[in-house]
Amino acid sequence: MKIDDKNKFSYSENEEFEDLSEFDIEEKAEEVVPAPQVVREVAAYEEPAEQQYEEQRYEEPAYEEPVDYTAAVGVVGSIDIRPSFIERLSEMDESVIEWHARLQEHLTSYRKVKSRYSARCDSYRMGRDLLAKMAIGGKTLKLYLAVDPEDAALEDGKYHQRDLSETSAYQEVPFMLPIRSNLAVRKACRVIDYMMDNFNIPKKRPRRKRIRDIQ
Repeated sequence: MKIDDKNKFSYSENEEFEDLSEFDIEEKAEEVVPAPQVVREVAAYEEPAEQQYEEQRYEEPAYEEPVDYTAAVGVVGSIDIRPSFIERLSEMDESVIEWHARLQEHLTSYRKVKSRYSARCDSYRMGRDLLAKMAIGGKTLKLYLAVDPEDAALEDGKYHQRDLSETSAYQEVPFMLPIRSNLAVRKACRVIDYMMDNFNIPKKRPRRKRIRDIQ
C-alpha cells in the first residue's frame, strides 16, 4: 500500500488485500449497569386523632335591676349616700337652726352631758347612758328624750308627745317632741329639766368671771 501525494491509499496489483472477513467482528453493545435502587422506608400513614372539644354552654347573666342613684335614699353597698345631720341642718330655715342651738345649749348645761354628731342625728350622753337625740324629719326638728311617754306628770296633753317605745331604734329615747315653734322649745326645756331631775343630774356650776375677763 502506498500513500500518494494526495494522501490517498492505493493498492498495487501485487499486494494482496488482507481478507478480514474471517474474523467475526461483533459489535459489542455496552453493558448497561442498572442503577442501584434506593429503597426509602415510608412511614405508615396514620390519621390524626380527632381533637375532642368540650361544648361550652353560654349562660345568660342574671338580670340586675338598674339603680337610680339620683333618687336613691338609703345605703347603697357600703356607701351611705344620704346627707349627714349637719348637712341637713344647714339647709333648714334659720329658725330651725336657732331652735337646735337653744336645745343643745340647755342639754349641755347639765354636768357631764356631752353632744356628739353622727350621720343621722345629734346625740347627748352622760358616760354611756343615752339621754337625748335630735334629728330632722322632713322640715321638722325632732327631739327624743329618755322619758316614759306614759308618765303621769306629762299626760296633761300640752306636750303633744309621741310614744316610740315599740320602735327598736328609739327604745332608749321613746319620748318624741316635734319642734315647730318657740313655744315648743320652751316646753321641751321643761321636759329636759324633768328628765335630768329623775336621773339626779345637776346643773353645771356657773363659771366664775375672772378680773381680766371683766376688763
